[in-house]
Amino acid sequence: MCTLLGSLSIFVIALGPGLFNNSPVIYKSWQFHAFHLLCHQDADRSFLIDGTQMAVCARCIGIYSSFFTGVILMPVLILIKKVKSRFYFRLLVGTIILNFVDVLSNQFEFWTNTNWSRFFLGALFGLSAAFLLANEFFKKLNN
Repeated sequence: MCTLLGSLSIFVIALGPGLFNNSPVIYKSWQFHAFHLLCHQDADRSFLIDGTQMAVCARCIGIYSSFFTGVILMPVLILIKKVKSRFYFRLLVGTIILNFVDVLSNQFEFWTNTNWSRFFLGALFGLSAAFLLANEFFKKLNN
């Protein structure tokens, strides 16, 4: 329950001041300050809500939203008992590598990623992290 409430809180706060109709001056919002050490918060790499920048970039909102979704799906994952932790760990490492390759490729101008590509790659990471967590959690419950 703590994981569910915590991930929901992080996701909602990450949506930023536009969700709460706060000041459009994002650098004065408490949501923006909450994430300033975790995210670069580049305006060009962030989505907007009601014309106001979210508190985190597109990749981070993908991570937080999909982790929350994965936490919601945790009870369903009880049905998938045969999957080994090693698979979920490899999936997590694979998504980290995909995100790293995407960042480097954009940096060295092999391609230009978009907010949506950043969001979806972040979402893959967040979902794989939630699946690994769920697998470990339910493995402990079933023992």
